Amino acid sequence: MFAVGMLLAGCSSDSPSSSSALTTDAAINRLVAAGISQAQAKQFAQAQTTFHDVLSLDPGNQYAWYNLGVIAQAQNHAKTAVSDYQQAIMSNPRDTSAMYNEAIALEPTNKQQSLSLYKQIVAINPKAATAYLRMSFLYDEMGDNTDAVAARNKATTLDPALGSVTTPTT
Repeated sequence: MFAVGMLLAGCSSDSPSSSSALTTDAAINRLVAAGISQAQAKQFAQAQTTFHDVLSLDPGNQYAWYNLGVIAQAQNHAKTAVSDYQQAIMSNPRDTSAMYNEAIALEPTNKQQSLSLYKQIVAINPKAATAYLRMSFLYDEMGDNTDAVAARNKATTLDPALGSVTTPTT
């Protein structure tokens, strides 16, 4: 549910500003890790505060935005989750995890936008089997049996275990 994969910026430690950047990057990394631990412990209020602290240091931090979205989604705050995921995607337009979660949050209210996000995901990662599966569910709900079957077939070709999934899981 919560993931991080941050890298320190490649700065040389030869100048004072580089040292400061490394210190800031290290602080951001520590805060993101702390926020993830808090969220995993279901200490959502503390985690949100920690991720907002990250954003005060790095307003475009995709990991903070993504995890704020996960927390909002876990608390059934879909609009907030969508907004947070969109911020993560603005920080990294290839962030398929944020796209996927945003698409799930949008499924009940905006099937077309959700479908568009799944299509973006598979354009970035053609092996994203679960995105194809969720596309098949949406196509089915929208009455497009041909595309539903094609998306389902693609999903199960990529991951045969998905053949046993009969309903969307969120």
